Amino acid sequence: MDIELRQLRVFLTVASELHFSRAAVRLHVSQPALSQQIRTLEKALGTPLFDRTSRSTVLTPAGRVLLDAAPRVLFEAERAMARVGQAAEGADGLLVVGSVGTALASIAPRILRTVRARFPELQMEVSQHDTSAQIVALTDERLDVGLVRAAAPTTAVTVEELVAEPLLVVLPDDHPLARRDTVDAADLAGEPFVLWPRPLGPEFFDIITGYCRDHGFSPRIVAEGPDIETQLSLVAAGIGVSLQPSYYANLRPPGVEFRPLSGDVPTVALQVAWRRRDRSPAVGHFVEAARACAAAG
Repeated sequence: MDIELRQLRVFLTVASELHFSRAAVRLHVSQPALSQQIRTLEKALGTPLFDRTSRSTVLTPAGRVLLDAAPRVLFEAERAMARVGQAAEGADGLLVVGSVGTALASIAPRILRTVRARFPELQMEVSQHDTSAQIVALTDERLDVGLVRAAAPTTAVTVEELVAEPLLVVLPDDHPLARRDTVDAADLAGEPFVLWPRPLGPEFFDIITGYCRDHGFSPRIVAEGPDIETQLSLVAAGIGVSLQPSYYANLRPPGVEFRPLSGDVPTVALQVAWRRRDRSPAVGHFVEAARACAAAG
């Protein structure tokens, strides 16, 4: 059976008019050409669709069944073609997104909202991962795009800076330094530190330890936390102090104070990352939204 969508549309026009001449006028074709199209359709289906006499045209039982089914067939076909077009343009399908907690606490919600507003049919699966895990997942094609922190590009993955924020010192609220408006890095030389494990983000870890060494000391790391919530809880418990990007200041739990550092302070970049060879339009839309949100501040 070989039926074209055009034939179904012709059939529906004739069925609505029940008059071949009027249907031909609506379709801007000659009546003989219209009759031939209906005969071709009937031949493909193996049954008459209309009973035609010199005085009237009526649907056969088979014609009434097709009249019920044809609109649904056309709707689904047109919907499928639209979705194929949307997928080709990156407006449909599934985009798997990774994000560090820093981004989820700051720019990520705006990026996701922007993408969803422009492409409501594009499904996004978002999960939280540290930077190193995202770079590996992007390389292995388990993620399509990521929001990472202080990451170095690789042969497989490119990164682009979105925003950068300065480091702040995080202190227990009863710490003497918490009474100051700003803190000198040198005053942290004797303090115990709570930091991220280096494997979760080597570049970020090296920014912090390099900053401390520039001020004459190496941080005495007494505890590490796999996520920011754990680290802030350790600081609140008085286990140590920490250095964190200012993005996290809005997550301040009870018992913790964030203070600016004096002098020249390094910044920590939030970046968007994707595979160098990935030409997916959906990834491109996400990157464009990330750039726009970063530019808007």
